[in-house]
Parts: sequence; structure tokens; C-alpha cells
Amino acid sequence: MKKAKSIAFFLPILLALCFCQNPEKSVEFTSDEHQADVEDWYAKRVASLKAEEGWLNLIGLYWLEEGENSFDSDPNADLQLESESFPLSLGTFELEEGKVFFIPITEGVKIGDNTIEGKTLIFDYENKVTAKLSYKSLRWNIIKRMDAYGVRVRDLEVEAVTQFEGIERYPVSLDWRFEARFIPYEPVKEIAITNVLGQTSQNPCPGYVEFQKDGKSYQIDALDEGDELYLIFADETSGGDTYGGGRYIYVKKPEPNGTTILDFNKAYNPPCVFTPHATCPLPPRQNILDLAITAGEKNYGEH
Repeated sequence: MKKAKSIAFFLPILLALCFCQNPEKSVEFTSDEHQADVEDWYAKRVASLKAEEGWLNLIGLYWLEEGENSFDSDPNADLQLESESFPLSLGTFELEEGKVFFIPITEGVKIGDNTIEGKTLIFDYENKVTAKLSYKSLRWNIIKRMDAYGVRVRDLEVEAVTQFEGIERYPVSLDWRFEARFIPYEPVKEIAITNVLGQTSQNPCPGYVEFQKDGKSYQIDALDEGDELYLIFADETSGGDTYGGGRYIYVKKPEPNGTTILDFNKAYNPPCVFTPHATCPLPPRQNILDLAITAGEKNYGEH
């Protein structure tokens, strides 16, 4: 009876020791299962890049000035549309104290299935008004970055979409799939995130994800994204095999015991790799790792 009690007493400790002896890898997947899981993720990733709201079809990002902003292919336009396939003038944007209106000149500009005529409100941040406009294969909408208002323009028939053949990646490997731990900040910490425009904002950081590789611990501050954690990081491959502005990865919110799966095979490029018309956040200094993460997407194109 005493022996049974002793085993029961030490069992949790023995299990904990077993976990600590191999904290780097999760053995939940076989190699083949893992390969299939990553390839499924990658197929969805490619589909999202090529979709109407993907990053491959961006052809312009224009910042509005207060008042009228002409929008056309004329070199003298305030916002010059670099496309010979469309009429000389599409219309005019008016920025009025945080609200954006569009006045069409060419017939056929639509919001959804409805053709617009006359001055139309298309963006009002405070009242959550945001419209997507279209003309033939062109699409455009307003984005707000701090106090700046921009027009993001897409062409669904651009060659970057039609000729896209995928992204070079490192070989898929279980060596880069970890059972990591989420360590919360109490209280939540504010961290500074700077984007490629040089704008810096303070963002709530609920905690950091910690993993071990070759006997050394690494930490990545996380941002809250609903059911997931969003990690913006750079490593010793950044600026070489991978994009110099870092990469992104999502992980699920932790289990009750604080663990989550961190799979760097699903590390992916920021939008700025595919287009110069994106406003990507850059890794904060504390998320630049002294480790070469040879997993996930490699660099793409010349952006």
C-alpha cells in the first residue's frame, strides 16, 4: 500500500521530467502527417495570395491630401493610375475632416453591383463606413494608417497574379515544429511596432511564446489576434535566404497548461515581399532572434 502511494506521489514528477528531457519537439505528428499538414496550409496560403483580396494584385497605394485629389492615368493627376488599359480619368477623391468621398467621371464605377453617380461617401472611420469600388478589373478602397488616408488599388488581371508559380521554401521538417509555452504578461504590456512607412504605434502584447532549440531558450513577443497569437520576428536568415524585414507566423492560443504548437514551417512572408504598395509592420527589436530559422518561406521577388 505504501509502495502504491509512493508511485502515485512521484508519477506527476516523472511525467514532468520526461517532458523536460525533450522540450524541443512535439511527437504528435509523424513526418508524413506533418508534411501533409504543412502542404495543406501552403495550398491555402497560395490561394489567398491569388484571391481578389490577396497581395499579388496590388498596383498602387496613393496618399490623399485634404480636399480634392484627381484619380486618373494623366501624368498631371494628383493620383496617377499607372495603367494604359483604363480611361484617362476615373474621378476625384475628396478628403474632408476624416471622411472620404468619391465623385466618378467615367461611367461604370460601382460599389458592389450598384453604379454610383455623384458625390458618394466611401470611407468614414468613426462611423465604420468603408466601401470597395470597382471599374472593369480595377478595385480600390481607402485605408487609414494613423492620421494618413490612402487609396489601395488592385488589378485582378495583373501579370503578378496570372504568372505566379509559388514561393520557394525550406524543406518541411519536424525539427522546426515545437511544443512551446505561452508566458502571459501581467498586466498586458504595450510594445512599439514600426511599419515600413516609419510610423510607430503602441500595441497591447498579452505575453510571449517561448521555445527551445539546441538547449537554448528563445522568446517572441506576441500580439492578440482573436483565437490566435500573431508573431512578427526576424532571425539570422533575414536579409539572406529570407526577407530582410522579417516574417510572420500565427499560433493557436495556449492550452490550459500554457502550451501551444509553434511550427516555423508555416512562417510566411509579409505582403511587402510581393508588392511595394503594402504597409507591413516590422519585427520589434526583442523579436530579432540570434538563431537561423531554416524553415518556412524564403524571399520572393525584388521588393
